[in-house]
Amino acid sequence: MTHSCCVPGCSNRSDRETGLSYFKWPLNRKAILKQWIHVIRRTNLPINGSTRVCSIHFVNAAGRLLRPDEVPSLHLPVRSTGDKTATQKTPKDRPFVEPQPRHTSSCSPEVGIPTSSSTESDATNVSVCSKCESSQREGPSIEELERLLREEKQKNTRLLEELASANSKLFQLENIKNNDSQVCYYTRFSSFFALKSFYDYLGPAADHLSYSHDGPIPDEQVKRCRSRALPPLEEFFMTMLRLRAGLFEQDIANRFQVSQSTVSRIVYTWINFLYLKLEDIPLWPPRELVQMNMPKQFREKYPSTRVIIDATEIFVEQPQLPELQKMTFSSYKNHNTFKALVGISPDGAITFVSSLYPDCISGKELTRKSGILDLLEEGDSVMADRGFEIEEDLMLIGVRLNIPPFLRGKKQLSENELVSTRRIASLRIHVERAMERIKNFHIFDRTIPSSLTDIADRIFFVCCVLANFSPPLCVAVHQ
Repeated sequence: MTHSCCVPGCSNRSDRETGLSYFKWPLNRKAILKQWIHVIRRTNLPINGSTRVCSIHFVNAAGRLLRPDEVPSLHLPVRSTGDKTATQKTPKDRPFVEPQPRHTSSCSPEVGIPTSSSTESDATNVSVCSKCESSQREGPSIEELERLLREEKQKNTRLLEELASANSKLFQLENIKNNDSQVCYYTRFSSFFALKSFYDYLGPAADHLSYSHDGPIPDEQVKRCRSRALPPLEEFFMTMLRLRAGLFEQDIANRFQVSQSTVSRIVYTWINFLYLKLEDIPLWPPRELVQMNMPKQFREKYPSTRVIIDATEIFVEQPQLPELQKMTFSSYKNHNTFKALVGISPDGAITFVSSLYPDCISGKELTRKSGILDLLEEGDSVMADRGFEIEEDLMLIGVRLNIPPFLRGKKQLSENELVSTRRIASLRIHVERAMERIKNFHIFDRTIPSSLTDIADRIFFVCCVLANFSPPLCVAVHQ
């Protein structure tokens, strides 16, 4: 639908000037509506839902939403001396010139001589009108132009100060980047330098994202989209607020002064983009690297440990299909959940993340389908909890399983079995700490909504990789 600007003297149309935005009148806010009518001077204009004002009448309004109390302030009609409506001219059009003095009633408006009704006492009008005529020919004086220029500079300075004051009240990364504790709280990165370094790793593709809810965005699909409501770095910050701080989309929209649908599109797109970039990072390290960074407690008791595995669950919204409801329902959690397998190296780095599966899957089946068995090599050992009965699968590839011993009909464990249980439990605590780092992305504090269920595995993978940017859980002592 084509929109036209209703401001007198403005001929902008949406089918010609495509770089502008066209805003509705605030029909539901009576006080603001009166201000719009006063500054636009269209008291006889029939105002309805299709009446528009273009963005050139606001300060930097193209591509964004208006503030609730924002009123047009640029290129507006003013009252001329003859009580006719004129349009304001800015220094970009031409210098503003004050209206010339009007002729007196006793002189001719064209030639500046006394009319037939003038008397001798009006003779002075002849010289006055001559000055008017001379002023009309020569234009304003240098002193007048300098005064007008000073007034315009003062006005621009006030506008810039007001804009800076308004921006300082918005919740932006720019306003907290010098506070490392706030940056860490909202993004999990230790400082703005660390966050900016990661953002720079993403490369120039972050400037050319295609926003969509239709599905994952291919890496090769790079095309310029319409003008953004926020800079790319602020969009990345917005996505981290959704993942790390777990803020609701409407809360984020209020903080950034954008619509909730804009937040939804940005977060959905950036999660897909981050997944495609982080998927290229090789998480699974070579055996030599694991051995080199192995902590002392592992090196003494379990030197062949390649990975410590554990399963975790995340809450999801109840599916509509009864079959999926049954498959994802966890009687232990009393909720619909997805399950994933996570593996860490002995020094605490997350080295393996599986896809998400319905909760009904067992630990044994989860290990088989995850693909981790294809990464292990002969001579490795895996440390796990009692729920992973995968010893037979590991024996087939020459890998040993270290898990706490079972009672298996005995009344109690032997002394050696108790020592082994405590030893393994003291080392498996690192995988629990790694899981805690993942769950510190507070988007998992609540149920994943149905709008994000189709990319829930991507959300989980991105959070797991970002957790590796924290300081190491264990520090190896190199001999």
